[in-house]
Amino acid sequence: MSSIHIEYKKRICLAMNYISQNIERDLSLDEIAETASFSKYHFHRIFTAVVGETVAAFTRRLRLEQAANHLIARPSAGITRIAVACGFSSSQNFARAFRQHFGMTPTEYRDSKIGNMDSKNENVLPLQAAYDCDTAFTNARTQEGRSTINVAVREMPDLQVAYVRTIGPLVPETCAPAFEKLMHWAGPRNLVGPGTTLAIYWDNPEVTPPDKCRFDACIIVPEGTSPQGDIHLQTISGGCYAVCHFERRPDEIQQAWEEVYGWLCSSGYECRDLPIYERYHNHAAQHPQGKWIFDICVPLVDEY
Repeated sequence: MSSIHIEYKKRICLAMNYISQNIERDLSLDEIAETASFSKYHFHRIFTAVVGETVAAFTRRLRLEQAANHLIARPSAGITRIAVACGFSSSQNFARAFRQHFGMTPTEYRDSKIGNMDSKNENVLPLQAAYDCDTAFTNARTQEGRSTINVAVREMPDLQVAYVRTIGPLVPETCAPAFEKLMHWAGPRNLVGPGTTLAIYWDNPEVTPPDKCRFDACIIVPEGTSPQGDIHLQTISGGCYAVCHFERRPDEIQQAWEEVYGWLCSSGYECRDLPIYERYHNHAAQHPQGKWIFDICVPLVDEY
């Protein structure tokens, strides 16, 4: 891979992040291009070549997927309120775009998904509810009451991380090579240790097409670290998080996520519109029972 291609990919990742973090705003191409240090004359074509979507199509899809998540997670929220919060100018425009993308109205989508969860005890990511930052819960029961998880709500610092991004299905065949590349870079720099490795999940695979899901393999790095090649830098925003602690076999990790969202559904907490991340405290290969020790960290709003 040429150095120019690597540099373009790095800066396009910055542009994608900027759009995600400002999804409710009507961003101009010039503003996004400037964020990624591209000439406004070439940015659009470079973005399309790297991402496989135009800036407008990428932004529209993210808005619709975020709205779909809100429809499920906030069953009492009005559709107009959700439309505006996700960057749509009116509920009419939102309804039209939503039907074109998902093949049904927002109300039909909400009813179908919530109905499925009620009948099958399934949880769709990311689920949300109302929140009080000063409250902490431990050994909180899941919605189904079948198991117990350790949850603490606490203030987390900003984390500067080096990362490798992949776009595709959230499966080991996609994610493992990103971690291998990251560890090959981080190992000689003595950056690997318990609690330093993270995984960021930008998209909900229940809503986003698998081939468009964004995944970042990350490792915490000190200030002044220089990126190299496919290794880029970003900051994970701190603030209030629900930190859900687990010790599970690889085939039990999906169940851990379901337990987290079962807890959220009944807890009265609300997520911020930031990606959720996993933080790993060991490697399963070094555990006597082959288990991962990890946290699922869910960003929570700090006010009603």
